[in-house]
This record gives sequence, C-alpha cells and structure tokens, in this order.
Amino acid sequence: MKVWNRINARKIVLSYFYQRCFFINLEKQINLISSDILFVENIFMSQWELFDKAKKELEQKIRSKMQIDEDEDLEYFINIFFNKRDVENIDMDYVFKVWSVFEKYYQKVVSQVNSHTQSFSFPEMNTMNQALFVLWYIERKVLETPKEILLNELIELSKRYDDGWSPKLINWIMHNIVNG
Repeated sequence: MKVWNRINARKIVLSYFYQRCFFINLEKQINLISSDILFVENIFMSQWELFDKAKKELEQKIRSKMQIDEDEDLEYFINIFFNKRDVENIDMDYVFKVWSVFEKYYQKVVSQVNSHTQSFSFPEMNTMNQALFVLWYIERKVLETPKEILLNELIELSKRYDDGWSPKLINWIMHNIVNG
C-alpha cells in the first residue's frame, strides 16, 4: 500500500462522513423546527394549511438528501477530488471497507464520545469533528490501524480543517476512548 493512496482515500471518506454528519444534524434541526411549527400552527389556525405544506416540503427535501445511493456518492466524491488518470492513486480497498459501515458504527461513536465528555455532547460538536471521530473509530475497528498512526493523522486533519481548539479536544477524547 502506498501512503499517498491511503491519504487520498481518507480524504474521500472524510468528505462522505462530513456530508452524512451534516445531514444527520440537519435532520435533527428539522425535527426541532417541525415541533415549533406545530406550536405555531396551534396559534395561527387559519394558516395551518400553509404551515403544514411548507413543513412537509422542507422535510421531504431533507429526507431525499438523506437517501444516499452509496455507489453514486462514491463516484461523485472521487470525481470531485480526482481526474480520471489519478483515480489509480486511491486505495479503493480502504474506501470500500470504511465507506460502507458508517451506519453500523455511527451510534457507537456518539455513545463513546458522550461517555468521555461532560460539558457538551457529540451533537453539539461541529460537523468536522463529528466526521473525524466517526472516521477514526471506524478505521480503528474495521482496519485495526494502530492508534498512534490514527491519532497523528486525524489530529493533523483537524488542524487543517478546523479551529485552534479542535486538535486538542480530539486528542484528549480519542486518548480517553482508547485508554478507557
């Protein structure tokens, strides 16, 4: 395995996980908005049909985005990052192994992170940190990548894609999960 091929594959999977976490967070916001709309509907009964229609349309749009065809998404992400001749520089074995188990491990990641935090929870974290935790956990469980390599790689990614506090936060929580 070439290191660059794995790095390229990790970029693709991280982008996919970011998208999935984004839509999970968005769906939770839609559910909150829906409950607020129900409250508003009770106040403005004459506008009930209008609110109901708008709510259903918004929910339908979000839910349609949640119905992801993994094969189409994989092709989409690869085409975003690489031209056709560079596709051979992707560790596709890594992509397929890690890509396909997001749903299986997502709730386990949420539970693990929440068990090691006190002042906030996983849903309150920014989307990039959520995606990094999911990627880290899946790569650790599925590929059994050594923890030192994973910690280093994902902390570097958090430095690259997030603010100044994220690398420290990720480092602290990941160490606690691994050692806990």
